[in-house]
Amino acid sequence: MHISITDRNKLLNKDLRELCERRLDFALSRFESSIKKIDLVIVDENGPRGGVDKACRICISLHRASDVVINEKAEDVATCVSGIAERASRTVARALERTQQFDRTQKEVHESI
Repeated sequence: MHISITDRNKLLNKDLRELCERRLDFALSRFESSIKKIDLVIVDENGPRGGVDKACRICISLHRASDVVINEKAEDVATCVSGIAERASRTVARALERTQQFDRTQKEVHESI
């Protein structure tokens, strides 16, 4: 599973980059066979002024389903990445479940013919 991380404002040091990869790998590894690629973009919207301004955007390309795009904001990068990883796991599970339900109904129709 290839994870591409883009840091627009140079917020990530080595430890934070490893945390991002570890959290996304842990949250999405069970879907590895269904995922083409993962793009994570991290931005500091307000610059050095502080506040709830660290934004993460993840785009997950799936093989048999439409892309999953999720946005998250938090005060620090670690919280933002943890939240987006959790939401991404639930969203990918729902997207793949919808595809499997569709596949089952198609098989049942073909079997009865």
